[in-house]
Amino acid sequence: MLHTRRTGGLFNLSRLRAKTKTKRVLIRELLYADDAALVPHSEVHLQNLCERFAKACSDFSMTINLKKTVVMSLGTSIPPRILINGSPLNVVDKFSSLGSVVNSSNNLDDEINQRIGKASTNFGRLSSRVWKNHHLAIKLKIKVCTACILSVLLYSSETWCTYRRQENRLSAFHFRCLRFILGVSWTDHVPNSTILRLTG
Repeated sequence: MLHTRRTGGLFNLSRLRAKTKTKRVLIRELLYADDAALVPHSEVHLQNLCERFAKACSDFSMTINLKKTVVMSLGTSIPPRILINGSPLNVVDKFSSLGSVVNSSNNLDDEINQRIGKASTNFGRLSSRVWKNHHLAIKLKIKVCTACILSVLLYSSETWCTYRRQENRLSAFHFRCLRFILGVSWTDHVPNSTILRLTG
């Protein structure tokens, strides 16, 4: 898989399956976006795509940022060596694309760590102005939490295939937030069912 920050395309499975049309259609569509993920059939196929892509960019006076262009391979023990204009591309185990983490092991742990970290940062920023503000109703605080924290926590989650332990981590973070908003400590021994009832 090649990930480049300069150009992008549309993900269309029927076009990816049609080997005779894939190169031509992708190159033309890639010229109008900022991100791309090329999914080739082999290392040779990826090198061929990159060469055609570099030529198309050159024809349109566009440049590829080689520092932000990376290669990630799945299911191979030997990393591919891909060149664009004679310069080798960095081979990585993971990269960030459109706010999500993609890794070569197809594991969601990195993505969930990032989502919890970003949501936690946002939660902390609102601590004094919202969560500890006694002039705001609990109902309003929960709406702010849903809009500003849960949306960050669950960004792109509709594409996830999670395990129970990963769902438990997300749920634990959510309950920590709700308990903080309510001013309830773990030492108060209030069950999660009560927390859900109190926050609606």
